[in-house]
Amino acid sequence: MTRQWTRGLRGLIAAALVTFGLVVVGAVSASASPPDRHGRGIPTSKISVQLWTFAEYIGFGTDAATVARTEEVLGSLREMGYRNVEPFTLSGLTAKQYRALLDEHRLKASARHVDVGTPENPADIGQILRDNRTLGITFFGSGSTPIFPPVYTTEAEWIAYAEYLDELGAVARKHGQTLMVHNHDIEFETVFGDRTVFDILMAYTEPKNVVFQLDLYWATNGGGIDEPIDVIERYGNRIKLFHVKDMAAGAFPGRIEIVGEGIIDFPSIFRAAGGSTRYYVVEHDPRFGDPTFDPFEAAQVGFDYLDRVRF
Repeated sequence: MTRQWTRGLRGLIAAALVTFGLVVVGAVSASASPPDRHGRGIPTSKISVQLWTFAEYIGFGTDAATVARTEEVLGSLREMGYRNVEPFTLSGLTAKQYRALLDEHRLKASARHVDVGTPENPADIGQILRDNRTLGITFFGSGSTPIFPPVYTTEAEWIAYAEYLDELGAVARKHGQTLMVHNHDIEFETVFGDRTVFDILMAYTEPKNVVFQLDLYWATNGGGIDEPIDVIERYGNRIKLFHVKDMAAGAFPGRIEIVGEGIIDFPSIFRAAGGSTRYYVVEHDPRFGDPTFDPFEAAQVGFDYLDRVRF
């Protein structure tokens, strides 16, 4: 069977189950939505997906085959119900060519992960902003702070990095764009005195220049099950985007899980954020070399969960 035929069959089965009332939402997951559909929901216009979910499937090349797989993924996401995607690479295409692919599949780039550099190795912010404008992107930022070599180990290095980001954010703001910071667990686990790295990044950037994309899996992994709500209550509407990524229990405790099938209480987190969230971005890090992981399934189940969830 082809991948497209298999996905189509899965979709027909899911639709039949819903039609005949055989799906019980929330029966097995602490994060599943209540079945009565009361409360606030998430508009489709605010649901997105980080394409890193498909990193292994698409690959990291720049050849025609890589572009073809990119186009296949974009087409499939539109069929799933997505109207937004969050790229991490352009697969060797120019910004104009990638925008044409998005337009062809009636998709919008809600944000973009792109290397914005460091004080030691600054990025070409002018080129990034030009590409963003072509792509139609407002929010952009690196997929991680410096947690890979060179890893920052001192408070002074993190402060300098935050100040660098603030300068980039000021430039972006003047061009109608917004720099965002995306976290992993290290920003909560690394502490200097009474401040985490996340606190430092907040303290040394101006709200008008820099916003934050809170990865809910890593925030939970770094500080305990209630950490995302604690962060939201402390920093309010500086957090404009969520990476909605779940955490497994059972046989694989702590492993990244398909959204809605793990233990993270997303409704409580979304409710705590109020109305400040611009995009809810489904993500599942690829399990490189694991043939049992299907990124198409992760994206479809994630979309369906966010489309149903009430808070």
